[in-house]
Amino acid sequence: MRSEMKLAAVAAIAVLGSTMAAQAQSMVAPVVTSGMYQPGYSAWDGFYVGAQGSLVATKTHEIGGVVGVEQLLGDIGGNAGVFAGYRYTINDWFVLGIDAEANNVATEYLWNAVNYGAIKWDAAVRATLGYPVAPNVLAYGTVGYSWAHFDLSPGYGNPDAKYTAGGFQLGLGVDMMVTSNVMARLNATWTHYGVNTVPVVGGGTSEPSDVVVRAGLAWKF
Repeated sequence: MRSEMKLAAVAAIAVLGSTMAAQAQSMVAPVVTSGMYQPGYSAWDGFYVGAQGSLVATKTHEIGGVVGVEQLLGDIGGNAGVFAGYRYTINDWFVLGIDAEANNVATEYLWNAVNYGAIKWDAAVRATLGYPVAPNVLAYGTVGYSWAHFDLSPGYGNPDAKYTAGGFQLGLGVDMMVTSNVMARLNATWTHYGVNTVPVVGGGTSEPSDVVVRAGLAWKF
């Protein structure tokens, strides 16, 4: 009788132990491997293309030529253009991208109350580094290079007084996903185009720069 009771007790203990072990195992968090979990960082990843309008505040430091020793000429105009780019989300903190644009520019430098020249077009390519301040809002900084075509023929009275120059560009901006495919943007850049010699006989030097504020809409693929 005692041996039967001992066997029953041992069996009960074994059953209880296995039950407790199974419960303890179920309470342990599952091991997550890189192959099992991929974060959903798809809000900004991919290509986009859009159109924009801009306000352009530009100035040019002219020395020699028809202006004499030195003149600082300025203008506020506008432009319209297109842009495109690609972004890739690294993690919760950073979104890398590349962005490019091309614009038709309307400006007019004035010297002695007459038209001296203008920027005719510009284009740029830049790298972007963004931080998602909200699930659908990205704040970012940019660094890149811009090209612009300057026409000073009205001031020089010479159709050859034109040149294309390039310069480094810095900027800040914010983009917002209005829907899963429609993106709105607002950004600003500063560009310096260096010192350039006007390519005519007796031409002076021209040192233009500008600040551009852009607003645009894009389609994200």
